[in-house]
Amino acid sequence: MNLVPFTTRLHISLQRLFRWEFWPWRIVYVPVAVYWFFLAIKARGWVFFSAANPCMRFGGLVAYSKTDVTKLVPESYLPKTVFVEEIDSFPEVISQVKENDMTFPLIIKPDMGERGKGVKILRAEKDLQTALDSVHERMLLQVYEDLPLELGILYSRHPDEQMGKITSVVIKEFPTVTGDGSSSLLQLILANLRTRLSYKVHVKRFADRLNEVIPKGEKVRIVNIGNHMLGTTFRDGNHLISMELVEVFDKLAKQINGFYIGRFDIRTESVEALLKDDFKVIEVNGVNSEPCHIFEPNRSIFLAWRDLFKHWKRIADISIANHKRGVPYASYLEIQREIRRHHSTVA
Repeated sequence: MNLVPFTTRLHISLQRLFRWEFWPWRIVYVPVAVYWFFLAIKARGWVFFSAANPCMRFGGLVAYSKTDVTKLVPESYLPKTVFVEEIDSFPEVISQVKENDMTFPLIIKPDMGERGKGVKILRAEKDLQTALDSVHERMLLQVYEDLPLELGILYSRHPDEQMGKITSVVIKEFPTVTGDGSSSLLQLILANLRTRLSYKVHVKRFADRLNEVIPKGEKVRIVNIGNHMLGTTFRDGNHLISMELVEVFDKLAKQINGFYIGRFDIRTESVEALLKDDFKVIEVNGVNSEPCHIFEPNRSIFLAWRDLFKHWKRIADISIANHKRGVPYASYLEIQREIRRHHSTVA
């Protein structure tokens, strides 16, 4: 039985049709793919981007180990972390959690995942045991840093440059709904301009609470993961780019050997704290990164394409420079084979 009336579902589908940020990425990237073709000719390599970040498999496009990358980040920047191998049992993992003085809630991430797939917040030991029993693969287990400000910082440094650049800052706003004392949680989700557009995900996540009437004034946070497809609002934070901010991330990035371009997803108390080097890195992405400020609601897709073209030009320039320094390009057949395998695994 579908809990959402047909007319409501139809209206939401039409809303999504006119909001390109919710379109399938394969459609959004059609013009970028054409531009990529010309960049590949210039680079003399179909998968030129594989040389962008020598520390990441395929430059960090797909099927690279988040565990291996996270281990390259200086410990002072990371939340308390346990690296879980597929053979590790619950008693072994919970023992490591206690040894590292990690307290719930924790967040668990698959070693190879994308766009928030498989990422879960664990509130208690029983949630951890359920996660380990249901998924047998390498994972990262971290303290959930519930700091008020989450940002995505797109950083890059050409091998010939002494200092890098920040080309995109996105501010992530997590949607909440506020009870009125008469509406159910489902009704509140459908009434919210952001969460209604991704209601299918929330109906599954809150299946046992959908009919619950939320008391007046009580807030329920619907999304805890910074993914715009789930309803998180991405705000253009490029006004925060400054020399001071560049220096902060230049210091961090240069400590990660073989990293030249990608996005740092971070949480911090405030912009002031960030500029004082006080933040936690919750994820490092490679050439699969996007300049996420483009997903600002109502931003023109033409402006988004412009910024994506600039981003891929930067990837190509860095990749070509690294290739001239001896970093090989991966083979086209190898990456195609790995993409098919990876997508069949994470689907």
